[in-house]
Amino acid sequence: MFYPSRQALGDQLAAKLSQYRNNETIIFCLKKSSLLSCIELAAHLHAYIYILNYAEVPDLFDITRDLGAITQKGDFVLNPDISQSEYEFISSDFMSTIEEKKREAFSEINGERDPNPSFDLAAFNNRNILLFADILRTSFQIQVALNILKSYTPKVVAGAVGNISSPVSDKFLMDTEGCTYMDVLQNNFFDDDHYFDQPDLYSEDDKINMANNISLYWA
Repeated sequence: MFYPSRQALGDQLAAKLSQYRNNETIIFCLKKSSLLSCIELAAHLHAYIYILNYAEVPDLFDITRDLGAITQKGDFVLNPDISQSEYEFISSDFMSTIEEKKREAFSEINGERDPNPSFDLAAFNNRNILLFADILRTSFQIQVALNILKSYTPKVVAGAVGNISSPVSDKFLMDTEGCTYMDVLQNNFFDDDHYFDQPDLYSEDDKINMANNISLYWA
């Protein structure tokens, strides 16, 4: 499915998610590239925004994928497309290099701007959490988000996505309360920007600032 803009996608999803309006909802934005859609959705739902922040640990056997991710707390989250036995096999040959890559990833994430400087993670307790992205092909970010949320007790954890791949839809069904989406991606995947007529003209810093400020209206 194609959209006039990322903001238009946020509008369309908001119409499907009216049950979350004025209802103590936090939109957990899985991709910084999805922030424009996320901000538009949050404005309709009067929701708070939390931006997923992590650093990738590369797969030393397959450069087309990541082995996992390091969160801001330093937790390592294995890529859900890699089995534990496969990870152990890779680690048996590259343990010292993998550990060094993890340290580099942790240093990288702590050297970046914190996209959620005023967000108290305890806010995840007793609230509805919408795991959000405008285009989502892999469940990697979902796994990282669920790792962060495991320390808290939300009322509901559900998904909200524009275009989604079938395997990711299955991941939401297995690990959350389900997912609201606009369309299922076919096998011929394009870059995220391909699905929007109007380009995203905002810098990442501008979008982070807007995401942080929008919550002030209903804080």
